[in-house]
Amino acid sequence: MIDEAHSTVGFEVNHMMISKVRGQFDSFTADIEADDISDLTTAKIAFTFEGDSINTRNKERDKHLKSEDFFDIENYETIDFESNTIIKNGYSYKVTGNLTIKAITKPITFDVNFGGKAISQCGIEVYGYEAEATINREEFGLTWNAALETGGVLVGKEVKIIVELELNEPTSLFSREKNLVENLNQVTGNNDIYRMIAENLTDLVVIINKGGDIQYATPSFNTVLNYDLSLLQKSNFFEKIHVDDREIVEAEIKTYFSRTIKKALKSEFRLLHEKGNYVDVEANIISMKKNGYILISMRDISEQKEVGKAIYELAFHDSLTHLPNRRSFINQLRGTVLDRKFSRSKLTVFFIDLDNFKQINDQWGHDAGDLVLKEAAKRIQSVIRPTDIAARLGGDEFVVMLKDVQDEEDAITIVQRMLNQFQKPINISGQDYTLSCSIGVAHYPDHGESSEDLIKSADTALYYVKERGKNDFMIYDQTMEQQSLERRILENALRQGIKEEQFYIEYQPKMNMSTNELIGMEALVRWKHPDLGVISPGKFIPLAEETGLIVPLGEWILRESCKQALAWRDEGYPPLILSVNISVRQLEDVHFVEKVQTILHETRLDTKWLELEVTESVLANDKSTISILKELQNLGIHISVDDFGTGYSSLSYLKELPINTLKIDQSFIKDIHTNKASNEIAKAIINLAHSIGLNVIAEGIELKEHVDELSKDGCILGQGYYYSRPLKVGAFEDYMTNIHEAS
Repeated sequence: MIDEAHSTVGFEVNHMMISKVRGQFDSFTADIEADDISDLTTAKIAFTFEGDSINTRNKERDKHLKSEDFFDIENYETIDFESNTIIKNGYSYKVTGNLTIKAITKPITFDVNFGGKAISQCGIEVYGYEAEATINREEFGLTWNAALETGGVLVGKEVKIIVELELNEPTSLFSREKNLVENLNQVTGNNDIYRMIAENLTDLVVIINKGGDIQYATPSFNTVLNYDLSLLQKSNFFEKIHVDDREIVEAEIKTYFSRTIKKALKSEFRLLHEKGNYVDVEANIISMKKNGYILISMRDISEQKEVGKAIYELAFHDSLTHLPNRRSFINQLRGTVLDRKFSRSKLTVFFIDLDNFKQINDQWGHDAGDLVLKEAAKRIQSVIRPTDIAARLGGDEFVVMLKDVQDEEDAITIVQRMLNQFQKPINISGQDYTLSCSIGVAHYPDHGESSEDLIKSADTALYYVKERGKNDFMIYDQTMEQQSLERRILENALRQGIKEEQFYIEYQPKMNMSTNELIGMEALVRWKHPDLGVISPGKFIPLAEETGLIVPLGEWILRESCKQALAWRDEGYPPLILSVNISVRQLEDVHFVEKVQTILHETRLDTKWLELEVTESVLANDKSTISILKELQNLGIHISVDDFGTGYSSLSYLKELPINTLKIDQSFIKDIHTNKASNEIAKAIINLAHSIGLNVIAEGIELKEHVDELSKDGCILGQGYYYSRPLKVGAFEDYMTNIHEAS
């Protein structure tokens, strides 16, 4: 009944960054017992996938997927599923059963959709079904990580298992239909309209037979890839594909030829340019039913790939030391901690801070400070083993993860070598700099069972080293205070400040840079403590996030700024779009949408004048968050992605997300007029936003040169100190008046 030659079992690992790892199991068995293959209601369904048969497109990057870190095939060779109940709804089914991975059995539900039916060449009626289920890797003890080409590891949270089956009933025979093969010219050329379309296509379109021989190619192969069309149409298409991609693409297409039910197939590969280089293309593979050929439509995505690599580099590496950055380190630590839960090997984290580094910056300047940081990174790396990982968190703070530590003495030996390395003076341009460091140490699982707890424990130990004279190390102890005195005081003051409404809001103008017109404002919270004075948002916002106090604080910000926006409109000022930042902790509140609706009702502000800004990481893998944003967007509220280009969103999936605006992060703007890479990334983001119908605004505009470069690249909206700092209510009213009079 099951045509295994034409059935496939695949997987897709959803990562925290802008990448996915997709592949398939080359070896599997499926057993389906059904009275009627057109109705699976009474069927019994079972799958078994061979763990060692995992195959992905990028063999080099994903070669470790067959290792123990990915799937323990030595002890648990297969993934098994067996159905219990099947519920039908129209042409789809909910198939619930037990999935077993690594001897762990959990109930899961496959969404099964009818994929169409056809008559095979042998006259057999074939039914297609597509099944998909999502599992949480942590429940089954899976690592499911992918190494980036630029370094670092993407930690997959969700894993989709995708099954495509073609079922047939050998006793249900039908007469074979005899179809005449139409002449190729009817498809490609004799008709003037077809010829006109073909000659003006910018996409690359080719028609091939099963062996890959090119039957027709559009003129775009000449304009884009510089091929002589007369010679190209005598060649083999597969030979134009990069050798590392060729085997997989050729197998995909030949398998596609033999399928009875031929739905459009998507693929990505590298295509040879006539000059010898390769371009990345995204391809749609389509069956031409009337003549048995395959049509392949390809689009050049090389620029998108390059932008993606640049964003990977920025997102996962420290630009100064080239070590992994905070995000990369946390991802790798999370994956390693999860792996340790299913093994006996130990793990240690060092939190390292350079002593008196501020004095070097103040005395010798930031250039010297940067060189010292580079040398410090080298010395840290010189001490640790190849399997260990060092990263720069920011400023003069570094972290190290020691994998497979034998015992505490093993870790102490390494930390003492590191302290000794820092005793040697650093010579830069003939000048000796004396440097030492302080190190906090935490062991897994004694001092924390999560990545966050381990770093927090090591940081707490570091605090005590600093308090007791620096240039030393301490191992975290349960008797240590969980928080520093300053932190406890600040947290208590923050709670009291929210209760007493010690906060106020400043508004930063958003401008149309081409007309110098004021089009909106961003609400930014400020805290004036009665005793401590004005406290920097950089201090209290992270603390509010960590403690959950951002939820009541964020609600107050939204209510107060909405009241002020309506008050300005009632006073006769032109209506402006109000932008308010929303925290991921607020979006985790199940009543968040209801709270927003209540505030809008109370303040009488129309939804079309409200924009909520979320950070890019919010869109990572959390389906519930995305559904909340869709609810808000359906109310008429605008959704903006803040700091775009530094987080997790997939460039190829942006068009599917509930967003209206991309805000280019200020890190790309500050040197856009002098740094070609920043300029190209900003330009690519602008073009990407425009191509999928999104607005785009730049933040951090401080110079006339910033305005000129952005305007030249097609960005007309911006905000930053070039136009105005954030302003208190009275000052913002003066600003609105001055802008109106100037216009």
